[in-house]
Amino acid sequence: MRLDISIAAALACVPFAHAITGKSYTSWDCCKPACAWSANLARGVQGSAKVCDINNNPLRDGLSATTGCSTGGVGYLCDTYSPIPVSDNLSYGFAIAGPTSSCCKCYQLTWTSGNARGKQMVVQAINSFGTPTGDLKANDLIILSPGGGSGPNDAGCRNQYGRIWGSSNGGVTSANDCANLPQNLQGGCYWRWNWAKGTVNTWNIDYQQVACPPRLTTISGCNA
Repeated sequence: MRLDISIAAALACVPFAHAITGKSYTSWDCCKPACAWSANLARGVQGSAKVCDINNNPLRDGLSATTGCSTGGVGYLCDTYSPIPVSDNLSYGFAIAGPTSSCCKCYQLTWTSGNARGKQMVVQAINSFGTPTGDLKANDLIILSPGGGSGPNDAGCRNQYGRIWGSSNGGVTSANDCANLPQNLQGGCYWRWNWAKGTVNTWNIDYQQVACPPRLTTISGCNA
């Protein structure tokens, strides 16, 4: 914990002179992440995003695993990608960014609206939403949070856990709903209500790329 706090203090000193403005959303579709496909990894990326089996055990060769979102697929989103509270004003976690060129890069974001206004989070992009649709814009970030909504692909969670939780967009709507998730996912679900104090969806954020903290790269297995 001491190491995480020292890293957080260093990151907090980085000015937002070139900050990107967007909105935050949440998702958890249980599918193999895009940054676990070799075709999506830019030159210079070290490793690839970790992939787990249906029981959340890391696969030795996640790059070759078929996604659990397809029939007969064996690769799923690891439960260790859940958000990690570090302090009252800082969390670590993982995210879905627009282009695959963001794979394994880390971003420090600050909420500028919503109940988490002023709080910060350092996220590593392990998935991509590609071309944005609906309300989603190219500069938005989708934070991986169990119960955060399955998005356009609910087959992964249905195959891994037998169901989805809440609506496809936004997921569960209260802390009480988190009790309906499997035990290993409940902590990541409660993060929204206990740490961020709300849904997190459509809240304004400013963010910029930062060096990835070891706490995240140890979980993901990749760095950029």
